[in-house]
Amino acid sequence: VMVDAGRGWAPSFGVNSKGTFINSLLVDSNGCGLYKRLGEGRTHITKLVNDVLEEAILAEDIGTYLASTEVVNVPDLSCHSMIADTQGNVWTVEPGRGNIASTAGEGHLFVMGNCPLWDMAQTHAPCGTGADRYKKTVAILQTKEALDVQQAFSVLDAVKQSKGEWQTVFSMVYSAQQNIVYYCTDRKTDLIETHVFEV
Repeated sequence: VMVDAGRGWAPSFGVNSKGTFINSLLVDSNGCGLYKRLGEGRTHITKLVNDVLEEAILAEDIGTYLASTEVVNVPDLSCHSMIADTQGNVWTVEPGRGNIASTAGEGHLFVMGNCPLWDMAQTHAPCGTGADRYKKTVAILQTKEALDVQQAFSVLDAVKQSKGEWQTVFSMVYSAQQNIVYYCTDRKTDLIETHVFEV
């Protein structure tokens, strides 16, 4: 999914043909992780999203890549990313804060919204923009072991943003077993469409 944040269209989130998911969401800035020119051992978060979606960085290489590469923000924005593979391994990348790796089996859920996860790992409480939606999502998911597609959309519907500058305009659920992306636009979870990856 591409977005225009005032500097032209750039990838914001999606799933590549191998089933690796990545997103880039706005997060409150801590004043660090500011843009620096790309160079050896450094990339910016939009290029990271693009490289994962284009399969220039494969899921099995993400941990090594993140350990050897500084990820910075793009100019004038503060973002963070979540990367998840089909095995349930998750990495979060928060420029200026740090990276978090959660291997498959550490828990049955991993939630990311707009509040900084690195800060939450230090304080053990969500804070900042989107903390209310994060808490609501976790509360819903803690009552479930597994979700089917409809149940996943019901969670997304429960925490959608219907007001303000950043309203939810695209929601998606990826089924690794089926290799299908289910999605809807403009919060219309009754009108779900699909994208099937060719094998």
